[in-house]
Amino acid sequence: MIFKRLILENFRVFNGLEHIDLSPRKAGVFHQSVILFGGLNGAGKTSILTAIRLALLGKRAVSDAISKKDYQTYLAEQINRTALSSDESTFAKVTLVFTYTHQGEHKQYEISRCWQKNSDEQLTLIVNGTPDNTLTTDQVQSFLNEIVPPGIGDLFFFDGEKIAELAEDDTGTYLKEAVQRLLGIDILNRLSNDLEIYLKDKGSKAADQDTLKKIEAAEIEKLAATKESKKFQENAEQFCGRLAELKRDIAKKELIIHENDGTWASNRAIANAKLDALVKKKQDLQAELKSEVNGTYPLALAPKSMQALLGQLKSDQKIKQARAFSNELVDHLDGLREHLSTNLEKQGDEAYNEMQRYFGPIINKTALQTPKLDIADGDFALLEAQTADARVAKLNVDRLNEELVKVQAELDQLSVRIERAPDAEALNKLYQSLRELEQERDDLSRKYINLMLNAKTHKQIELDCAKRLEKLYAALKTNHSADKATLRVDKSQNALAEFKEELIKLRVTQLEQLFIDAYRKLARKEDLKFSAKIDVDTFDVNLVDSAGVTINRKSLSAGEKQIFAFAILEALGKLSGRVLPVVVDTPLGRLDSIHRGKLVRNYFPEASEQVILLSTDTEVDEDFYQALASKISHAFEIEFDQKTRSSTVKEGYFWQDKIQEAV
Repeated sequence: MIFKRLILENFRVFNGLEHIDLSPRKAGVFHQSVILFGGLNGAGKTSILTAIRLALLGKRAVSDAISKKDYQTYLAEQINRTALSSDESTFAKVTLVFTYTHQGEHKQYEISRCWQKNSDEQLTLIVNGTPDNTLTTDQVQSFLNEIVPPGIGDLFFFDGEKIAELAEDDTGTYLKEAVQRLLGIDILNRLSNDLEIYLKDKGSKAADQDTLKKIEAAEIEKLAATKESKKFQENAEQFCGRLAELKRDIAKKELIIHENDGTWASNRAIANAKLDALVKKKQDLQAELKSEVNGTYPLALAPKSMQALLGQLKSDQKIKQARAFSNELVDHLDGLREHLSTNLEKQGDEAYNEMQRYFGPIINKTALQTPKLDIADGDFALLEAQTADARVAKLNVDRLNEELVKVQAELDQLSVRIERAPDAEALNKLYQSLRELEQERDDLSRKYINLMLNAKTHKQIELDCAKRLEKLYAALKTNHSADKATLRVDKSQNALAEFKEELIKLRVTQLEQLFIDAYRKLARKEDLKFSAKIDVDTFDVNLVDSAGVTINRKSLSAGEKQIFAFAILEALGKLSGRVLPVVVDTPLGRLDSIHRGKLVRNYFPEASEQVILLSTDTEVDEDFYQALASKISHAFEIEFDQKTRSSTVKEGYFWQDKIQEAV
């Protein structure tokens, strides 16, 4: 299956018609599997995931068990509010175009769901451009269920919340349900239950009146307890959707507050004061930098030339010193000769001649040397000092430039925050809204807990009745154990139990290997020798090192737990045998840069033939975009307009143009 196009009309944050090309492209002969969506929180990334899930799964996109009324309410909430406020009859529509090979034929399918407020949805199917009017709505959904069976969608179309939920699931509940759906264990359980009902019915026909009365009373009590338990549970489940929505809304509010500089604890006046201080610091740095540049700093711009100049001047200084010495010596030679003749008489001439022979060549050599750059000694000393000062100035200029860059970056960030930050009134409204959401959540949670406690009480009554019935039916079964039909049912039930046990063992063994392959790849533990062990009863997953010691999952960091969850989803997806696109919404929130790098490099490019990645600018940033670039078919940026309160999709990514220019 490959998604080709997604068309949204008045759906959630998208007002009007929005066409999105999802067909993967090629760079030459190389396949590029990743379609990247970028958007800030609240821009509409989740709307893309929701639209794809809704188009394919229908009601199951919301819940495995949802009433018609609740589904209509859900659909009404998905209609764009701006469009709905202007026209109550406004409709919303989600269309997904994809290719799929069905019964050996490769075709293009176009599935559309269209609805209005408080009305049933209209589900249509177009095959290779021709509407298929032979199928009813239920038949179309059955066809879609063949493509994406129940329980499979969550393995391929998921968000960061699902990853977080799976990461924190220490009970194995999610994995157990997923494996049972994959293997059809629920069908085996239903068949076994039907056989048990057959036995009960057969035994009851031959039972005595006293036993029948006991069975009838227990069945009535059990049925009443079941109805009451189910009623309380259904009433409680009505709050689940709202509680989940409140949880998301609260998280979004808190995230908005967090993203705007420390929960906006400092108001705009304080931010402006900080801005003024940074501007003053920038001006001081610029003044200091100007002072350094106007001094000896230019001499440091040509260090080799200055070194050669000083070397030449030093040579010239030596020549000048030698000539001064020679001139001074020549000036004193006559006086020296007279002194030697007076004091040494005949030996004086010999001594003078000997000195002439020694100093003569030196004087002659010095007379031939001429300085190339004849500057005064004072000027030379000044130049030497200025060169030394220039080296210090160079260090100061570099330091000042670094500080200026940091200050400018702070100024840019603070300016954006001030521009986005609300005033005190808006801040109070935001916190008030958050408190109201939290209060509603707490009230609903109390009601939910009370209802679930009542459901639990009646469930216990139901279980007690079931135990009594089990004993009564067991007695009936014993009385008629020689019956051929009963023997066949016993054998069938035993065969089903054995088949179920062996099937689970086989698939769990496969799942263990698939999981450990995925986990090694993603968890940066390639050098660690360990295996995975999945409990066939609880389906809890444990890592076991080479010494046989179990690694406690609770000791893993939040990021490691998320990698753990990604590995489970990848393993389950491969175990399903389905080849479907992977759609992931904001998956990197709690991961450190190293774990993010592992996912970006080793998971997303290889997760499927088509990967739709919905990210914020802080998840797939410039570095990770470059790491993914060779695998990115194309990218989109979702922009939210505060004035129209709606979003639009344009091709490109936050930094795509800048990166392409750099390349």
